[in-house]
Amino acid sequence: MKKLLYLILVCGIFFGTITVESCQSTKSSTASRMLKFNFEKGKGYDYEMIMNMDQNVMGQKTQMDMTTYYSMDVVEDDGSIKTVNATYDRFKMKMDFSGFNIEVDSDKPLPNFGEELNKPLKMLNGLLGAVKGRKFVMKINDEGEILDISGFENMAQSIVDSLELGEEKGKELVKKFNEQFNKEKIKDQFARILYIFPNKEVKVGDSWVKSTTSMGMGGGKYISTYTVTEIEGDIVTLDEKSIIESTSDGDKMKGTLSGTLIIDSRSGLVVSADQDLKINSEAKGKSIEMVGKTKVRGKAR
Repeated sequence: MKKLLYLILVCGIFFGTITVESCQSTKSSTASRMLKFNFEKGKGYDYEMIMNMDQNVMGQKTQMDMTTYYSMDVVEDDGSIKTVNATYDRFKMKMDFSGFNIEVDSDKPLPNFGEELNKPLKMLNGLLGAVKGRKFVMKINDEGEILDISGFENMAQSIVDSLELGEEKGKELVKKFNEQFNKEKIKDQFARILYIFPNKEVKVGDSWVKSTTSMGMGGGKYISTYTVTEIEGDIVTLDEKSIIESTSDGDKMKGTLSGTLIIDSRSGLVVSADQDLKINSEAKGKSIEMVGKTKVRGKAR
């Protein structure tokens, strides 16, 4: 069952119904708004990130739903770079594979799945529970680009110590944790909802391109074109069309992601994002097809 634990850890994390205060006015094709990352110092923002993924590996189907909740608080702003304290608030996972139906929630006791599954899932549940409440710090510029992340340096060992694992299991879990929870992986995850801004006035019809990477489920290089389709009051609606390419020379992968993002232009908060993902890849002789949906819901506190 080690493979199950590692599969769950390797799978990408992260992507509700949220409201946001907004100034509503008549829709206008001539209106323009400044669009940049502009979270306000002293305020807090919460994100719920959901990914629903159906995967077919050589005829074997797996369904996985991952939900992660983050809270973000702006503690410094020098005029061009904002310092944001982020916290893991909650993790939820549902998985259906080979006849197994599994649900794990960091806020709930682990159900009894039977002796074969309970041991690795107990470790997973303990890990998620230990990660909950952990904080890290991001430096973010006006385009939403994450310039630096700190706070992961000793997180893995601290979490393993809290789980009171043996030395061998502890070392193994530290290694796996550092492979999945590190600043580059977190940077990639947040880039999909932060590094999207042109940092300029926009109007309906304007477009721009961003390039990001993602190392979780549906991982690869994303070349994303964002187009303003509507401006109503302070709310800006974007259409996203992304081409996904492999980041590894040994793997063949191509895919697309398309969707709609609703943004409060005053803060740059992504109020909602709904996207459809399709990927086909070949790795180590295996053909993999993935179809998924990602959802983001954000709110200001």
